[in-house]
Amino acid sequence: MRRLLSSTVARLVAAIFLVQLISGGAAIYLLRMQMLRVVHAERVRQVGEVRDDLLQEYYDGGRARLAEAIASRSGSAADPLVFVALRGDGPAASTNVAELPVVRADGQVHAVEIRHSPGGAQSEALAVAHILSDGSQLVVGASAAPDRSLDLAFAAALGLTVFVTSLLALAGALFLGYAISRRVHSIAQTAEALAAGNFAVRVPDEGSGDGFDHLRRQMNLMAERIGGLLGELQSVSSALAHDLRSPVARLRASVDTAMASAEPGASLEALQLARSDVEALETMLSTALELSRVESGAIPDRRRLLDLGEIAADLVELYEPLAEQSGVDLAVRAAPVRVNADRELLSRALANLIDNALKYGGSRIEVEVGESEGFALVRVMDNGAGIAPADRQRATERFARLDNARTRPGAGLGLTMVQAVARLHGGALELSSHGDGGGLVAAIRLPRL
Repeated sequence: MRRLLSSTVARLVAAIFLVQLISGGAAIYLLRMQMLRVVHAERVRQVGEVRDDLLQEYYDGGRARLAEAIASRSGSAADPLVFVALRGDGPAASTNVAELPVVRADGQVHAVEIRHSPGGAQSEALAVAHILSDGSQLVVGASAAPDRSLDLAFAAALGLTVFVTSLLALAGALFLGYAISRRVHSIAQTAEALAAGNFAVRVPDEGSGDGFDHLRRQMNLMAERIGGLLGELQSVSSALAHDLRSPVARLRASVDTAMASAEPGASLEALQLARSDVEALETMLSTALELSRVESGAIPDRRRLLDLGEIAADLVELYEPLAEQSGVDLAVRAAPVRVNADRELLSRALANLIDNALKYGGSRIEVEVGESEGFALVRVMDNGAGIAPADRQRATERFARLDNARTRPGAGLGLTMVQAVARLHGGALELSSHGDGGGLVAAIRLPRL
């Protein structure tokens, strides 16, 4: 909710709400003005009718009858909003007004101010004056002040408009935010899977035909193209590594034959160095082939429920003699953590991390298995020189050899293999350093059960 309220969607909905509120208020205002015009026209009509009725009384019975009709408040003059006054020689009469306004006797309805009681507040009115044949002046008018009930009705309508608009805006924001967030998260999850190396994943088709659907098609096309290119690259790499195995095997056999007949001396030493290089090349080709199989998913699914702590303990026990021979203190802290994994591949990945630590990691190596934020975590920590933050990404690339590793034997595929195995299991390889900035912490993060 907090992210939604601070998003572009929230600002868009707020703008829509403001436009709706202004348009609703403007509509109510225009409706009120129209109603006031209708009321004004009705008052003008009413004044004209009362004037005509009273003039008829005057024509039928003279001034006396007119004064009597005014005093009796009969007929149309009985409306409490109407006021009438008769001024001039003879009997005078007036109703509903304490002070008669001055009105031009031109037969037109004029806006005036009146007081209904002495000393009372003035209010708006409409009045017309007519000069009778005897010189008297007949004034007829009606109050034009807006009816309070009308104002209250419009105020209630405005409040209801604000409430309904706010409610619709909130509902629209939640619905729009949910719809956009769902579509965006679907695309983001696909992008995350692509970044993890799963190029078979696709954004699901919802058939909406909107901009998100266009983005979905383009993203799926991009994933298909990248997956095809990587597949071709892996195929070429695998084919090349496979085709080189036979010549390398024949080369090794030839070197072994030459060594068997060579006399001790420089020639034998040269052949021994050549044999070491051939063995390194065989290891590189074998690792490259296995890496291609892992990354392409060509290996059979051998995953089953395993205890990650047990695997780590077995490998530490296996490497303890080599660590002792190298003068390295190798320790393990393994808590029982269940994962669904391929034991052979996971053991190979952890062995690569321990082997790297033995080569470059200083005098102490610690293997730790535990849980972190819902994931199974196995970490190999050493007190060696470590890897600079700027070089950690490059260290996981194929055949990458950092400066401090160029003097050691190796193919530059160890961490690449570990990363491929982690991704195959839905996890990741993370490289970091200790809190004091020294050593290397290589962690395999896997989904736990």
